[in-house]
Amino acid sequence: MAETPPRRSPRLIALIVACAMFMAQLDSTVVATALPQMATSFGVAPVNLSIGITVYILAQAALLPASSWLADRFGGRTVFALSIAGFTLASLVCGLCETLPQFIAARAVQGLTAALMTPVGRLVLLQSTDRADLIRVMNISTVPMLVAPTIGPALGGFITTYLSWHWIFFLNLPIGVAGVMLVLRYIPALKSGVRRPFDGLGFTLMAVGVSALLYGLDRIANAGADSWAAPAALAILGFGLLALAFAHAKRAEFPLISLPALKLPSYAVASVGAGALIRVPVRALPFILVLMLQVVHGMTAFHAGLLLLAVNGGDLLLKAVTSQTLRRYGFRTVLIASGVLTVAPIMACALFIPGTPDWAIFLVLIASGAGRSFLFTGMSTLAFADVPSEETGGASVLWYLGQQVTMALGISLAAILMNLGGWATGAPPGVPTLIACQIAFVGMGLIGFISVVMFRRIAPDAGAAVSGHRPRGSR
Repeated sequence: MAETPPRRSPRLIALIVACAMFMAQLDSTVVATALPQMATSFGVAPVNLSIGITVYILAQAALLPASSWLADRFGGRTVFALSIAGFTLASLVCGLCETLPQFIAARAVQGLTAALMTPVGRLVLLQSTDRADLIRVMNISTVPMLVAPTIGPALGGFITTYLSWHWIFFLNLPIGVAGVMLVLRYIPALKSGVRRPFDGLGFTLMAVGVSALLYGLDRIANAGADSWAAPAALAILGFGLLALAFAHAKRAEFPLISLPALKLPSYAVASVGAGALIRVPVRALPFILVLMLQVVHGMTAFHAGLLLLAVNGGDLLLKAVTSQTLRRYGFRTVLIASGVLTVAPIMACALFIPGTPDWAIFLVLIASGAGRSFLFTGMSTLAFADVPSEETGGASVLWYLGQQVTMALGISLAAILMNLGGWATGAPPGVPTLIACQIAFVGMGLIGFISVVMFRRIAPDAGAAVSGHRPRGSR
């Protein structure tokens, strides 16, 4: 039996966790803008620096399945604090690197610590929060997921241009030091009373499987039409290993990841059902849009970046009213309506042509962001609304595994649709065209609308204990 946590302000805990997530999210987005300058410092070609991004993602994916076990074994607060400290130290080492091998090693350590920081941070947040406060704290904890990708490229470009690439990593130091102090001071010490043996086979299958799947999807997104076979085979192998990992988890006495949460309809639909499917077009939107605006419309990176602010701006704008909306209309109605409001503008992006006014693009994107505000908060809250406290660890790990896979899948499918569109019109490989972007937007929109239909399966009273919504006719 887990210890009863002392009373703490759920908003304060959510803010601490959000700051750690912000640091991890920001770091993963600012690095790309500094690659040319870093390549000059290391004396290598810029393309060789992509390994610094890839190794971070793969290291994170590999250790992620073990995060719940580590939190149970050593305590959520302890693992969370150590992961922030390790990430901060690895950031310092990244900034001090003088060679590419040093940088690769440091980025691998960053990825390993990030694998613990994000899911364990959400775990301590869930364990420290009453159900009645869940929507409010989820609102706070999702903010960094919106802000960091938005400001990351611009901030990275500013630092690289006016300071040096080293400061991209040094920026994490004050945030990390403050984060460790705040965690130890304000987050209660939660430790599981059950000590499970480590599931080595399950960890190997899960770690190798998710790494192979993500790397294969990444290579598909960057492969030419004649070189899809190898990455596709790797992705299929990864999917097969993941299937074996889940089969093993069902029959193992002490599985690395507990699967009972998947039997809960609310968790299943929000995490691996419609919730996973609708994330595919949402994750693909920035990828397609940036290429369309810069390559097809001829905008500068700064111009396109300013327009993309509308997506997260619309999201942040309505965060304050999501709790009241969910209380009045319930999860089912809100997810269906917000799904339509999110996906319809994504499909409408296919109407953008060179010369489309900025204000029209801005309005379409801010509408999608507004829908996403209710959609993401609703899904993340509904997913954990009915999960028992003893199952939050496994449920949290599965949630983040789904996040990683859908992000890679969204970009890969978008790249495939764009390549097929280019091939159909005779365009050179890898060069986005207007028709290719339009095909990708329409395809992603169709995927999104399928998920909206699936949201209709949610019970009218799903998550009522969290939202406070009472359907008509209920007492």
